[in-house]
Amino acid sequence: MKNTKNLKKKFNISQTDSGRFYTWVSDGCGRHRKKAKITGDSPEEVIIKANKWLIDREEEANKAYTVREAMLDFIESRSQVLEPTTLCNYREITRNRLQYIMDIKLEELTSKEIQMAINMDAQRLRYKSIKNAYGFLRAVLNANDIDLNLSSVRLPKKEIRERKLPTANEVYRIVKGTDSELPVLLAMWLSLRIGEVAGLQFNDVDAERQCLYIRREIVKVDNGWAEIDHCKTEKSVRSVNLPIHIYQLIEAIPHRKETDRILNVTPNTIRKRFKKLLRANGIEDIHFHDCRHIFASTAAMLNVPEKYAMEMGGWSTPDVYKNVYQETFDSERRKADSIIDEYWNKVIEQES
Repeated sequence: MKNTKNLKKKFNISQTDSGRFYTWVSDGCGRHRKKAKITGDSPEEVIIKANKWLIDREEEANKAYTVREAMLDFIESRSQVLEPTTLCNYREITRNRLQYIMDIKLEELTSKEIQMAINMDAQRLRYKSIKNAYGFLRAVLNANDIDLNLSSVRLPKKEIRERKLPTANEVYRIVKGTDSELPVLLAMWLSLRIGEVAGLQFNDVDAERQCLYIRREIVKVDNGWAEIDHCKTEKSVRSVNLPIHIYQLIEAIPHRKETDRILNVTPNTIRKRFKKLLRANGIEDIHFHDCRHIFASTAAMLNVPEKYAMEMGGWSTPDVYKNVYQETFDSERRKADSIIDEYWNKVIEQES
C-alpha cells in the first residue's frame, strides 16, 4: 500500500464524481511534448496504464523514426482503405521526392529542412508534383501528432501554361478511322476519363436504352495496372447517352463474352497512340485528358447548362439536388444530350 500511495502521489491521481480515477501524464518538452489522460476503475489500474504509456513513449523515442519510415508506415496502415492509385503515388513520393529530409528523424524535422527539400525539388519538378508531395508529408505529420509550425513554408508558384486547344473538328479529323477514334470520342464527346475508357466492358452498353454505364476504372498500381470496381468520385459512377456513331464503333469490335473489355489495352497505350497521331499532325502540347477539356469547352460553346455538363462528365459539385426535382432534371438532361449529339453528328458528317 505504501508503494501505491507513492505512485499515486507521483501521478497525482484524482477521482471523478462518478467514481472513476484518472491522471494526466506527459513526456518530452516544447513542440515534442505529448500529453494523455489515463483513466481506470481503481488507482492501481491508472498507475499500470500510466506506466505503460510512459514505457511505450520511451520505446517510440528509441526507434529513431525517420520521415521515410513514417511515410512507409502511413502507407501500410492505410493499405486497405486508400485507393490503389493513391498508394502507388505515395510510394512514388517516398522514393523520389523530398529526398533531402527522408533520413531525418520525424520528431526532429524542422520547417526550414522541409523548405530546403521543396527548394531542391523545385529545380526539377512542377508545382503539382511538389504540392502532392507536401500534402502527403503533412498527412504523415498529422498522423504522428507532430505539431510543426509550417506557416513559413512556401511552395513554388503555380506555372501558368498558355496553350490553345485544337478544335473538336481538328482532333476528329486526326483520329478518324484510327484505333484512337473510339477512345478519343468517348473522352471528347462523352467526357470519360482515360481510366474509365479503358475499363469499359461490352455489358456496359445498353442498346435498348441507348446509354453507356461508367462503373469501373483501370488504374496504375505498383506492379502495373489494375481494375477497380468504382470510379474516381461518387459522381463519376454514372450513365451517359450513347450516340449512334459511338455505338456502331463499339458494335464493330469482335468479342467473345459480355465481360470482355471494349478496348483491351491499358490507359498508357491509349495515351501513346493518341500522342503519336498528334505529333504526326504537328500538335505537341496536348494530352489525352485534354479531350475532357474540349468536352467542357464544347458544352460551354453550345450553352449547355453547367450543372448538366458536370453530371455528364462525372465532375463533383457542391450542389445537392433533392429527389423531388429528379423528373425535371432528367427532362433537361435529355435536352442537353440532344444538343451535344446534334453538334457531334454534324462533325462526323462534315468529315465523312
